[in-house]
Amino acid sequence: MNDSDYLAAQIISIYRRHAKAWTDLRGQLLYEKAWLDRFLDFLPAQAKILDLGCGSGRPIAAYLLQHGHRLTGVDSSDTMLEMAREHFPTQCWIEADMRSVNLNQCFDGILAWDSFFHLTPNDQRCMFEKFAQCSTTNTVLMFSSGPAAGESIGDMLGEALYHASLSQDEYRQLLVQHGFKVVDMQAEDQDCAGHTVWLAQKL
Repeated sequence: MNDSDYLAAQIISIYRRHAKAWTDLRGQLLYEKAWLDRFLDFLPAQAKILDLGCGSGRPIAAYLLQHGHRLTGVDSSDTMLEMAREHFPTQCWIEADMRSVNLNQCFDGILAWDSFFHLTPNDQRCMFEKFAQCSTTNTVLMFSSGPAAGESIGDMLGEALYHASLSQDEYRQLLVQHGFKVVDMQAEDQDCAGHTVWLAQKL
């Protein structure tokens, strides 16, 4: 196992160890509100939304629920999910790895925000099949990535935090290959804390 693979394999344990501290650090500032509003614009009333890497449910799931939608949240951190269940007990929260979870249902919207980019490049490629399996016609998909192909190491509370990205061309190819059209994409959006965001819809 090389250094990148080792660091990528530590992501789940890092979020388990630091779940409460990270949730406090993340806070309630909804810097992604403009993108969430665009995502919501494509959804029907009382839509079924799948949130991959949902964390504690705050602030993103909370915002989606304020609009009357229904959430299925998937996260590998039991502590994160304990907080989500406490905050929003009527929603569905599943402790599982997004790469292997089998939900056997389709959703109106799929969100993989600040979670998808912790996967290795090969695992990211495989996720597009998962996105397609959970989609039906007009399902909206939104995820954050890096601006260009490569791997980078950030920091969470003193621990090395792995990130990776494919190229923009490869993301476009994978979306088309799995039946999605790109609605919008912005690299390093300065109005969204520098996030690179993809918004797509199933044909």
